[in-house]
Amino acid sequence: MPYLITKWFGVFLIDDGKIVDKKLFPKNAEEIADRLYKMQKGIILEEEKDLTKPGIKKIHETKEIKIKASDFGYDRNLLLKACIKLAIRKIEEEQAERTKRISEAVDAHDDLIKITNILLERLRGWYSYFSFEDIIEGKELAEKLLKIEIGEGELDKLEEKNLKNMANILQAIYKARQDLEKYIRKVMEEMAPNVSKIIGYGIGARLIAYAGGIEKLAMLPAGTIQVLGAEKALFKHIKDGTPPPKHGIIFQHELINKAPKNKRGKIARLLATKIAIAAKADAFTKKFIADKLKKDIEKRYREIMEK
Repeated sequence: MPYLITKWFGVFLIDDGKIVDKKLFPKNAEEIADRLYKMQKGIILEEEKDLTKPGIKKIHETKEIKIKASDFGYDRNLLLKACIKLAIRKIEEEQAERTKRISEAVDAHDDLIKITNILLERLRGWYSYFSFEDIIEGKELAEKLLKIEIGEGELDKLEEKNLKNMANILQAIYKARQDLEKYIRKVMEEMAPNVSKIIGYGIGARLIAYAGGIEKLAMLPAGTIQVLGAEKALFKHIKDGTPPPKHGIIFQHELINKAPKNKRGKIARLLATKIAIAAKADAFTKKFIADKLKKDIEKRYREIMEK
């Protein structure tokens, strides 16, 4: 019974212990890496399809026949290059997947903040009927509500139960937010320690998610990083001639949003420039240079504010 054997350098049709047909791969590391990738994913190669006939099965190896790469002009050096390219591809895929996951975590954290604010406003209004205290912190309000005793009547007890249920939900949301923040911080410390140190892990995660990965962020010019996330305002500027945006996601950083309006543009350019450098270090050199970058930022920031 004929069968197929796929090696790293080609596909062979075997019958009666002999090679009766073959399809060799191009002698190119990129092409071989692509086929190795597909083989690992269980994808049928075009070369396999070309040699497949009814009743033919694919097997991984057999003692009946040994097929050597050197017999067909393929050396181990080519295999090594292909394996390196395959490894790079898998690392890039893993990082892209991690970027998508961190993006989901950041969005989930933002959603929890919105839910917290809505629930907090509702509970504060409800609690004001029983107390004149000026409670600011949501955690403190939840604790107060869990201890509240409204009255003895059936309706009062039902109201008390619902208030406490909502207080428990509020506490659970705060806990979920803390856990998400820990996850985002840990991922950012591993993925982008320099960017995290410069701009903060929360803003850094948003920049990386928006850019599509740390490598893509590293390839962006500082001017693009500065307005990343402000595409609507940029489009309006191009379309209607409105003033161009001076900042996007990085506006969330306190150095920018707490600065006088006439200083924000320069500070945004300063941070974007240093983020671009930090991202390149995180993506390519893996050297920690954030401490020096922070000192440069602090020095230049003082100069901007003093003018």
